Amino acid sequence: MKTYRRIVELGSFRAAATDRGLSNAAVSKQLMELEAELGASLIARTTRRLATTEAGQAYFERCVQILDNIAESEAAVTATQIAPRGLLRISAPMSFGLLQLMSWIPDFMRRYPQIQLDLVFNDRAIDLIEEGFDVAIRIRTTLADSSLVAKRLGTVHRDVCASPGYLAASGAPDRPGDLLAHRTLAYSHSESPTEWSLTPLAGGNVVRQRVVPVLSLNNSIGLRDAMLADMGIALIPTFIISDELRSGRLVRVLPGFRCEDHTLFAVYPGSRHPSPKVRAFVDFATVACADPFRARVATNIGFEHAATASISNHTPSE
Repeated sequence: MKTYRRIVELGSFRAAATDRGLSNAAVSKQLMELEAELGASLIARTTRRLATTEAGQAYFERCVQILDNIAESEAAVTATQIAPRGLLRISAPMSFGLLQLMSWIPDFMRRYPQIQLDLVFNDRAIDLIEEGFDVAIRIRTTLADSSLVAKRLGTVHRDVCASPGYLAASGAPDRPGDLLAHRTLAYSHSESPTEWSLTPLAGGNVVRQRVVPVLSLNNSIGLRDAMLADMGIALIPTFIISDELRSGRLVRVLPGFRCEDHTLFAVYPGSRHPSPKVRAFVDFATVACADPFRARVATNIGFEHAATASISNHTPSE
């Protein structure tokens, strides 16, 4: 099968023989034996070129699938026998990296002492392959299709919030449309910074409310600080303001509406069988998101674990 595959891919018996380290005669013999076993002609030979028959093309496509599956299976087994090691480059949004990811890192490095970490916290969208990253953390509602692989780690809850000082001075909105009369603050890297999706808890259609921000920021920690300074109302992940919500320094507004959630993904380039160091981090992140004591991702502070299978063929943006 390997020899036949290379004959078709290279379009030449001679090239296939060189590629496989065989003689021309050995390649011809293998093809004849394969055709005899299958009882079908696979290649139509002409003086100018080689061409697969209809049966030969169908068999070639199956050979590629089978041989690739075998190679992936062997790689997966081999990888389990190799200790994770080497440089691991991870990209994550700034706020998530500082407030959540860094709480996992000491345990991860103690468990995998042969891995060297290079962490880059940045809210801009990055190209993993072009910029040389092994894994990226993404917080999005959806991911567009690509050759990347994604693992869903959990749900990121969001709320519309403000400081008591701002609400005392400006009043509290009763319904989404009231936001147009208020000072709003926006995260500029959001998928829709000037349109907030809110669902009535009593039932009904999603309200997609337009807002006109008086301040846009590319970092959610800065957004939190602006809210604490009584500057306005913001839609923000609740894990960023969990302490402020507990202490009352910030409060939820529009309590009759639920905000659209985001999803926490780990994404990485490559096949279904990542390298040992990538697999170690993704597996560790999955467990960390399920452990509210270590990872601080309990639902009451803005996270919900998602014990789901990996989601293939997605590309990220921040």
